[in-house]
Amino acid sequence: MSIDGGVIVIAVNDKGREWGLAAGDLVRVAAQTLGGGGGGRDDVAQGGGSKVDAIDDALLMVRSHIGERVTSGG
Repeated sequence: MSIDGGVIVIAVNDKGREWGLAAGDLVRVAAQTLGGGGGGRDDVAQGGGSKVDAIDDALLMVRSHIGERVTSGG
């Protein structure tokens, strides 16, 4: 069996959105690292890419983006 790509789904709750986070933005950060794309709404979004071996890096990028967004006040 071969894996052609990975999919990531991100949801942001009300508090996260109050902090200025949007699921669509976070998915795009992850999907770019995975060599793909994605998008969606502020509360839930999905995307993916073909570089499944980069999933750890993609999640680190999302975590970093969240930290920057929250500490900067939106």
